[in-house]
Amino acid sequence: MAREHPRVIRRILVPSIVIAVVLGALLTSPAQARQDQSSPDPKFTAAMQKGEAALKARRFEEALDAFKQANAIQKKTSAAAFYGIGRAYQGLGAFKSGAESCAEGLKHVADDRQLQAMLLNQRGMALFSLADKNTAKEIRDAEADFRSALVLPEAPAITWYNLGIVLLKQSRDAEGAAALQAYIDSGVRAPEIDLARKMIENPRRGREDFAPDYAFASLEGDYVSSKDLVGKTVLLDFWGTWCGPCRAATPDLVRLYKKFKDEPFEMLGISSDAASDREKWVDYISKTKMDWPQYLDQNRQVIRMFQVNSFPTYIVINTEGIVQTRKQGWGRDTIADLESAIKKSIKDGTPKSIDRSIYRSIDLLKNLAGAAAPRLDKANKQGFQ
Repeated sequence: MAREHPRVIRRILVPSIVIAVVLGALLTSPAQARQDQSSPDPKFTAAMQKGEAALKARRFEEALDAFKQANAIQKKTSAAAFYGIGRAYQGLGAFKSGAESCAEGLKHVADDRQLQAMLLNQRGMALFSLADKNTAKEIRDAEADFRSALVLPEAPAITWYNLGIVLLKQSRDAEGAAALQAYIDSGVRAPEIDLARKMIENPRRGREDFAPDYAFASLEGDYVSSKDLVGKTVLLDFWGTWCGPCRAATPDLVRLYKKFKDEPFEMLGISSDAASDREKWVDYISKTKMDWPQYLDQNRQVIRMFQVNSFPTYIVINTEGIVQTRKQGWGRDTIADLESAIKKSIKDGTPKSIDRSIYRSIDLLKNLAGAAAPRLDKANKQGFQ
């Protein structure tokens, strides 16, 4: 089986435009390893390794500093360091800076075709992340980068996945499905294989941010599954007892839950607390009356799935399972924004009322039938006599 280096994340740019983007490899690629070994300066190798470790731990600022240090050692001519810088910027949401870093890296890639493909793939992701609409120039430029990468013999298979998403975003469904099928046929083993199959089945998933499937056993022992919540508006509250803003938000969240609990609505608490703080977590939930389902995400499975990097983070998922709103942090307008998003989702998910004129027509027919019934009954009796 082929191995895949980069992995995929989903990031929301703005509430009205939701896309899937890809973050580059979190582990050192073979291309980087070759360049590291060719460097006579062990400080360069150490800085690169430090950057990769920080990137893997999602400490993006630390990774950025380390890769910049490595690049400085090489007099800012290291394609591998520029690749690391681009990935760190992607994690920080600095997509323009990420694209520029990859462009610089491509100037110094020499004959390393694998690293060239990875830089093109990474720049394509950054450009795609910059797009503010489906017809934006950045999307077309991203497509061009993905296609250029795929011409190279050592292009990572995930590039087919990225190309597929870009094409679906442009409503070029047949081409997008073909690219996604090429990714599936590559033989890689990755969670994105299932996502690719789902997008082939329903290309709309490539244009809208369908929430990933999740399931867990709550603190109370109830099984909670996203599949069972389709048809309801869901608010995911990513929090922790260690988080001051999270604690400050609790009273308003309690009031919010009480306001909507009798609607087709569910609120789920996903805690980032350590396993060692379980007792503290349980005690806080009890004291503050956080009566909605709570989950201690010890392995950060759901947290990683939704790419949560700061706390609190709130995600509103509509009745179709599409992420509608994402908010990070807590401010004076946060609760009002969440309430507005929840109300809209509930309203949009409510079946439209049937034209009342239909019922008036039915009532009229009933009245006419009722008036005619005695005459019909009399005629029938006369006919049988």
